[in-house]
Amino acid sequence: MAREPMQMQNMNGANMSADNPMRNLPPEAKKNLLKPDEEIAAMLVARLSAMSEQELSMLDTVITPEVAQVLMKLLPELQELIAAVEGGGAQQAPQQAPRQAPQMGALGGM
Repeated sequence: MAREPMQMQNMNGANMSADNPMRNLPPEAKKNLLKPDEEIAAMLVARLSAMSEQELSMLDTVITPEVAQVLMKLLPELQELIAAVEGGGAQQAPQQAPRQAPQMGALGGM
């Protein structure tokens, strides 16, 4: 039995910049919202640990340094995770992580 392809929702008009929810937040709330969350970081590590070598290799292949920078904006928890994978450890300053391009891909040493 062939599976039908999953239908994606129409994303027309979903541009977040038109109705930016961050615009109305106080500066302290914006700052806190963009901080890495330990629980999310732990969940990401657990999920990565559950992946096969082939899956990790595939991620490493497709997550270029440029894509990693964008993903780290979406998930700031990735900054410390990628730094740890690269050997920099979690001690690295969060502002430095996005500027340093992973040489083997984002998950090279996982």
